[in-house]
Amino acid sequence: MGLAEDLNALKEEGLALISAAGDEASLEEARIALLGRNGRVKDLQKAFGQASPEEKRELGRLFNEVQQAIKSAFEDQKDQLSAGAADAGAIDVTEPRPTHRRGSIHPISQVAQEVERVFSGMGYDIIDGPHIEEDEFNFGRLNIPEDHPARDAQDTFWLKTGKLLRTHTSSVQSRTYPIVEPPFRKVVVGKVFRYEEVDATHDNNFTQVEGFLVDKDITVGHLVGTIKTMIAAVLQRDDIEVRLRPSFFPFVEPGFEVDVRSPGSSGKFANWVELLGCGMIHPKVLSIGGIDPDVYTGFAFGMGLERLTMIRHDINDIRLFNGGDLRGLHQFKS
Repeated sequence: MGLAEDLNALKEEGLALISAAGDEASLEEARIALLGRNGRVKDLQKAFGQASPEEKRELGRLFNEVQQAIKSAFEDQKDQLSAGAADAGAIDVTEPRPTHRRGSIHPISQVAQEVERVFSGMGYDIIDGPHIEEDEFNFGRLNIPEDHPARDAQDTFWLKTGKLLRTHTSSVQSRTYPIVEPPFRKVVVGKVFRYEEVDATHDNNFTQVEGFLVDKDITVGHLVGTIKTMIAAVLQRDDIEVRLRPSFFPFVEPGFEVDVRSPGSSGKFANWVELLGCGMIHPKVLSIGGIDPDVYTGFAFGMGLERLTMIRHDINDIRLFNGGDLRGLHQFKS
């Protein structure tokens, strides 16, 4: 290939290389490769210097055109990149300000934090246990053997491994008794799972609050006082009415249902509404956990946090909490 062909090829390749440079760094690399001390133009300039006088007269004009074309293309591309950077940094003062959607804490999480704060103030430790539970801890150690009819009242999600999704946070009780020396005060706030139909007041997974205390000389009076203190603090009302009805739970004796009534509320909460179950811990449950029931007594209670939140905010349908309708959840921004 002759020098004329080399010059034309350099012009074509150089202009393409400069045009492809998308930023100042790549453009500078192209300049060095073409116009630098060891660049392509310098190489051809050396070859041009070794040409005969006749070739120099014939190719001099072409050499100058190629060199000038590359320099002009470099300057043009540099100006374009500078103008683009300036445009990118410009601010359009007429453009509307972007809106930022602020998130919020879920109403169940808000009330859960308040419940934990109230019980922490009363000296309770906040604990939790596994969601996938052993039959022994979910039922057996709570005085609910395999043939006990109380199992029929808790429709259970069983796993192929023989384990289950915990039906109540009472399983944390049975895990605690063998490893903690009394006296102690514990509260659990966590998810539980029931294989049951969903309606306005029931869900197949919900949040349960479980509290239990073991000490000497504990009576039902301590239980009632604790429940009333908790309800008044979380609902932030002094006029909530509380009543206890005798009821059966295998792991307490005696056992009670606790109803509340909210004066001034609309709908179902203007009347008595069941809120939680409770009672004095059954001596057999204490014995299974390695605690002497002749020395220690205690109480336990469990309630659905969704039910408490519904009373707090006068909500009539539990499905609001897991339905994902932001129009409903945004009402409870703190």
